[in-house]
Amino acid sequence: MNELKSSNSAYLKHHAQNPIHWKTWSEKTLDTALSENKLIVLSIGYSACHWCHVMEKETFSNQQIASFMNQNFISIKVDREEHPEVDNAYMDFIMETKGNGGWPLNCILMPDTTPLYAGTYFQTKQWMQLINRFKVLHNDHPETLLDFTQKYSQHLEEYSGTNKKAEFNFSNDFSEWSYFLDIKNGGINSNQKFPLPTVLNYSMLAGKSKDWDLFINLTLDKISQRGLFDHLEGGFFRYCVDEYWNIPHFEKMLYDNAQLISVFSIFDFLNKSTKNEFLVQQTIDYWLELSEKNQQLFPASIDADNKDGEGAYYVFKKSEINENLNEQEQNYCKSYFNMTHRMLWENNWHMHRTTYDNSDKAKKIIFKLKKIRKNKSFPAIDNKAICSWNCMMVNGLLDASIAYRKKEYLDKAEMFLKLIFKKFTNKKHQCNRLVYTNKVIKGTLEDYAWLISAAIKMGKIKNSSYWLEKSIHFTQSAISRFWQKEKNLFRLSNEQKLFKDVFEVDDQVIPSSNSVMASNLYEIYKVTYDKIFLKICNNMLSAVALNAESSPSNFTNWMLLSMKVNNPKKQYVMVGFSVQELLEFYSEKEFFDDVYLLEKQSDLPIFKEKYYPNKKNIFICNDKLCLPAVLTTKQALNLEI
Repeated sequence: MNELKSSNSAYLKHHAQNPIHWKTWSEKTLDTALSENKLIVLSIGYSACHWCHVMEKETFSNQQIASFMNQNFISIKVDREEHPEVDNAYMDFIMETKGNGGWPLNCILMPDTTPLYAGTYFQTKQWMQLINRFKVLHNDHPETLLDFTQKYSQHLEEYSGTNKKAEFNFSNDFSEWSYFLDIKNGGINSNQKFPLPTVLNYSMLAGKSKDWDLFINLTLDKISQRGLFDHLEGGFFRYCVDEYWNIPHFEKMLYDNAQLISVFSIFDFLNKSTKNEFLVQQTIDYWLELSEKNQQLFPASIDADNKDGEGAYYVFKKSEINENLNEQEQNYCKSYFNMTHRMLWENNWHMHRTTYDNSDKAKKIIFKLKKIRKNKSFPAIDNKAICSWNCMMVNGLLDASIAYRKKEYLDKAEMFLKLIFKKFTNKKHQCNRLVYTNKVIKGTLEDYAWLISAAIKMGKIKNSSYWLEKSIHFTQSAISRFWQKEKNLFRLSNEQKLFKDVFEVDDQVIPSSNSVMASNLYEIYKVTYDKIFLKICNNMLSAVALNAESSPSNFTNWMLLSMKVNNPKKQYVMVGFSVQELLEFYSEKEFFDDVYLLEKQSDLPIFKEKYYPNKKNIFICNDKLCLPAVLTTKQALNLEI
């Protein structure tokens, strides 16, 4: 029987009516595969995945395929957002064997979960041929499969030993990076354009040259002006299907939007500009509205499809424009939103815009366009609130509050962070990834790392001692749960039924959980002076150094951390100042200098003997050394240490 009917996951529920006897990833299911000696079909995806929907309708709803799978396989469906450790393990396999991956991720496994084959989208005929081939091999030539698994297990053992330590070096010379950067269209050299916030952050913060400046300006202009951004309602789509950033894949993911809020905010902060403030505001407002519909937390994603197909909600038919706008308004759309014949996609218009017009005329036309959209069905929303992704949005709100000196963003961030701690954590400093009404999914390293990161960032703006103490407790908890000394890295999870331990190291669309955790450790060292945190951080940098040297674009967050560790900056402890005064001070200090707002007595080493009620003081510190207090921000900025 199909077990997905009772699932909490929107993605799994999409497959609940399939005639396939889908099971969930569980100890019971995996034990059944072993006891019955059956190969496993493992199919991984997520709710907003377009090709997952296509394969569900075309292939997994086919009665012939279902009968064959039910008879010969144990079939398991996994929501990658519920179980990132499972997704990571088998995504590693497909990348090793094919060089590229994606979703749906469909795998054939041995009964002990060792992978035999992995692919992505299959048409019905292709899928039938594949599963039949493995059924024959398993029944008639099991030695072939065993030989493959033995060789693969040997391969894993060769690479599972202690990581070779090396000094972490990197170059920010643009000429050494230009081979994989698209200097004509922005972003990474590729036929598809993913925004990759980790690379953008590195470009802004480590790239100190005219070439880097040109690249980041070009890339952010393309992202903000062309198809990746929803110019009507706000929010970013996942990626663009062409190298020119014209047409997006229309799903909206929380993690993309949270990180891009940070990227654009940091860019404006560094350039003392408000160029992107409207875009940031639109995106924040969009997700805040969704959060209000989602029990106060942010949903995971918005589907690319509505009932009329992929992107149908977001694009405009020529007839819709002609029937609802007069000739003058149509001409305005052509010039302002680039709705010309040259920009048609599947006979529809997708909006671009290069400037922001706040005139009454523009507002009237935008109102009409929004009215057209409201007559369409809204794409499905995956309402599950993921701990780590919500923490990313907290960081985005904090970066926006700093860049634009807006306390309302800070207040929202604080409200969400308190809610996250209330919903996902307990007094034992354990963190959950998802909390359903009838089920809890334990937190992975990703969840701990981003929870700690958000608490640290909040602690640099408000209630510093409170939030930093929380971050320390959860860091200690993460070390006890996930740290593997032999590898000098953290495991992603403690899942016991996987064929290998998963270590998320490479920075991809989201920075790796290990690089975020290493950054957290360094931040905590700076306020505790406890060298164990610095030691672990440095060991982690050393463990990934060789890989970073050979593939720098996948280690940009690591590189930013290395830069900070090797070039420590000032720490300002502000006592008796308001939050608004602190936000103003942020705009004057160097970017990497830390600021803390001490509002009560604290035993944290960096705060000891610094709090005096009803008295304004600023202490300037650097690696345990603190200068005598000064009274004004101007004095503080002029001091050297």
